[in-house]
Amino acid sequence: MRFLKIGFLLIFTIQLSSCKSVSKAIGNPDVYLYKDQAQLMNGTYFIDPYKTNGKSKLLTEIFDLKEAENVEKVDFNFIDNKHLQISYTDGLRKFSKVIEGKMKNGAFRYEYKNFPIGIPFFLFAYNFKVHHIALGNDDNIIITEYDYVHTQNFINGFNEKTVENRYYFDRQLK
Repeated sequence: MRFLKIGFLLIFTIQLSSCKSVSKAIGNPDVYLYKDQAQLMNGTYFIDPYKTNGKSKLLTEIFDLKEAENVEKVDFNFIDNKHLQISYTDGLRKFSKVIEGKMKNGAFRYEYKNFPIGIPFFLFAYNFKVHHIALGNDDNIIITEYDYVHTQNFINGFNEKTVENRYYFDRQLK
């Protein structure tokens, strides 16, 4: 019985120590921002990405901005290190949405989920999701959406799915 407890504890410790960090998963941002530097990303951005590494998504789709049919640009205003206000207009009305997040690993992380469940090697599921906004070298922003799903059971083995999308958006010059 004692060997069973030690074996279980050893397997559990190995599983926990093998978890990778968020920064290794999504990579380092081009320009590393520290805690009080979120306002460096303030500005007006075009909603069409000029470069992606996967499917193309508009800035209005990424942040689920309602009634944004005739919108060409959105304004980013970091209220503080934990709140981003996105403002936009359709020509007649002004809209605004506040996104909550925090400065982490040199970027503004606005969505984070880390959900392991089950017993490793027998029946186990792991869902890891992180989305963040980073400042690029060319005075642009880079939005990264990283999703990792791992399922494992004793009979069928394991299945992994990783999705990483990067969108590059230009800032409007003043």
